[in-house]
Amino acid sequence: MKFKPAATAKNIAYIALMTALLIGGQFALSFVAGVEIVTVLLLSFSAYFGVIIGVATAVSFCTLRCLIWGFMPNVVLLYFIYYPLFASLFGLLGKIKDETKTWLLITVNVLLLAIISAALCCALFDIIKISRLYKATVTVFLFVVAGLCGGLLITFNILYALVKRKVLSSGKPLKIFLLTAVAAVCTVCFTLLDDIISPLIIGMDRLTALTYFYGSFLAMLPQVVCTVATVSTLYFPLTFALTKACPKSKLY
Repeated sequence: MKFKPAATAKNIAYIALMTALLIGGQFALSFVAGVEIVTVLLLSFSAYFGVIIGVATAVSFCTLRCLIWGFMPNVVLLYFIYYPLFASLFGLLGKIKDETKTWLLITVNVLLLAIISAALCCALFDIIKISRLYKATVTVFLFVVAGLCGGLLITFNILYALVKRKVLSSGKPLKIFLLTAVAAVCTVCFTLLDDIISPLIIGMDRLTALTYFYGSFLAMLPQVVCTVATVSTLYFPLTFALTKACPKSKLY
């Protein structure tokens, strides 16, 4: 394979620029609880440039963040696991040209049904053993999650049918819905992953770990709402800006 130094240098510049934007965006909004811009920026960049450049940007962002705010073991492990996987996922999703593929329909339906089933089981059958102080709040939250995922499931299938039957001339509504739904699920996974990693690394006892879990669990909702709002409204403007400012070139 022929080496193209000009293309490589250009992609390195793009990675550096996006890393700076991610750090700046995170710092600027760090004082507002539940609001962040990293998800939509990295999602759009990875979907546009693909897996390799997306993962390189994610690793650069994680490294620079640790250099600025410190190498806390739980945060380092969380970021270096989550963000490269996040960039890989949306780097692959960004390459999908036809959103009406059968495997895509099955995957989304199975994922959303699994979340709905898990949320309802935990809410109805008292699977999560918690104190009365948290029980009512967590139960309501689980019903809200199940309801939102149910709405997503119905909306996705309606959009899929409309695009498949050519009622909608463009697949853009389906694509933005798919990306938004996956981003929301990833936001939930980020919190749950933190709930596993932080207690293990810090060495919390059971009571402290449960308190940490409840606190992050209840803070998850505004983060998910922020993700849905930013991805659904900013994805296409951001990718359009990228096509104008950063013409794609291969990383070799």
